[in-house]
Amino acid sequence: MTTLRTNVLHLRAVDEAALDATHVLRLPCLIVESRPSGTVARGDAEWSAPEQPNGVGAAGWHWDGERLRAHTGRYGFRPLFVRRLADGVALSPSLVRLMSIGGSLPIDDRAMAVFLRIGFFVGEDTPFRDVRVLPPGGRLEWRDGVLSIEATYPRVGMSTMPRAAAIDAFIDVFGDAVRRSGPGGRRNVVPLSGGRDSRHILFELCATGHPPERCLTLRNYPPRGTRDVVVATEIARAVGVTHEVVEETPSRASAELRKNLLTHFCADEHAWFMALADRLSGHDMAVWDGIGGDVLSNGHRLEASQLALARAGNVEQLAQTMLDDGAVRMAPPAMAARWTRELAVARLTEELRHHLDAPNPIGSFVFWNRTRREIALVPFGIWNAAGCVITPYLDPAVYDLLASLPAEMFIDKRFHPDAIRRAFPAHAYLRFDTETGLRPVRSPNGTPADAPYYRRLLRETGAYVAGLRRPRLIRRSWLAARCAYWYLRGDFSDAQIVPFAVYLAQLDGVTQWCENRDPELGAAADHS
Repeated sequence: MTTLRTNVLHLRAVDEAALDATHVLRLPCLIVESRPSGTVARGDAEWSAPEQPNGVGAAGWHWDGERLRAHTGRYGFRPLFVRRLADGVALSPSLVRLMSIGGSLPIDDRAMAVFLRIGFFVGEDTPFRDVRVLPPGGRLEWRDGVLSIEATYPRVGMSTMPRAAAIDAFIDVFGDAVRRSGPGGRRNVVPLSGGRDSRHILFELCATGHPPERCLTLRNYPPRGTRDVVVATEIARAVGVTHEVVEETPSRASAELRKNLLTHFCADEHAWFMALADRLSGHDMAVWDGIGGDVLSNGHRLEASQLALARAGNVEQLAQTMLDDGAVRMAPPAMAARWTRELAVARLTEELRHHLDAPNPIGSFVFWNRTRREIALVPFGIWNAAGCVITPYLDPAVYDLLASLPAEMFIDKRFHPDAIRRAFPAHAYLRFDTETGLRPVRSPNGTPADAPYYRRLLRETGAYVAGLRRPRLIRRSWLAARCAYWYLRGDFSDAQIVPFAVYLAQLDGVTQWCENRDPELGAAADHS
């Protein structure tokens, strides 16, 4: 097979630095096309990601010279991107790598209309009309110019188990999942917050006689504050495990640039995890991640009003409640006219309908969209360099139990705390980060001590956006005016949308660079 070469000629230095730091252009890629002379394949004929514990499953593809087959795991949490070509298909575990083979990449207006209002893509959407991810349990086949894709979503029925029995069952299956997911010869590390999911993992590891070598806690960017550090310190001290606090990357803008590449331009969150990724990089560790725990066991993002709309089948009204138009303000008028709220409602309504018959329709939507399409990009994207990521809440027995419980069991947000305190009564006194006294009332623009952080973010974001040639996706004049207002007034109440400016400018710049590349071998070409 031919190696697909890439370089970063004709790209801005700051973007070149981000691409070089993330290594995304070195990831596998395969292009298969039908031509008059026959089928031509270029790139990696075979690739597979390592199998992970807990039923996450592998992802990969195989080209035998006649037929291309690709697959994803049970949940589709490890993304595999598929780009439709005029007479073929291209595959890669990296969206940016697929972009780099060149050619036009039209923006998917429906997908972007949703993303800018909720911060993640739904279904199999990406920023581009011709690129999708393989679905959960996905199976792809391409042969003689014909492409077929199938999905297998796990389905569960409604459980009639009483709450007390459900908590006992959860304690048992989760303990079994942790015991069956031993790290082998690797060292255990637990990224520890002040919440429930990582705490439960830590307690189970200690109970099985395999405590982690250390716990790591991020000191988050403003305005979140230090509550995770305060509570995680108390938890680690209680079980006698070494605890380290990891300071954030000083430049939030540079963290955003790297994060956007590692998360395939599919997440508005996670820049804060770059510091932890740097801390874990190069070490052969077993990192225990609590992904899925908050949604499956404690009703994260589940509100009674939204559940009532789902139960009544008022899907369009439900979609309206999930959308925030704030970030759309920075789009140029031409793009804002395409990324309308009406378009977002229609796409979100379409996706929500798939989850109405689930025992927990809101939880099902959040798990298969936000958790799969955004949160999963931390353990299966940002942390890939850590060695092995273990995700016990995705164990099939844990998922099947929790997904079968009715949403009403999680409305009060007490199911998981009650389970932890019942399973580990010796640690029942330890508080959670959401409890009274730990979440002080703060202004949206943080404390006066946070002002230097915000002003640096505004300066660096403004400089990055100003350096973009021929911007298509962002309204520089509006952003410059808002940044000046926030900077001079010290009012950062709307500054949470600034990372969207970095996102849009970087997506715009990298897309324009990729479109001016030669599809043959993915080598850079100057078409100026």
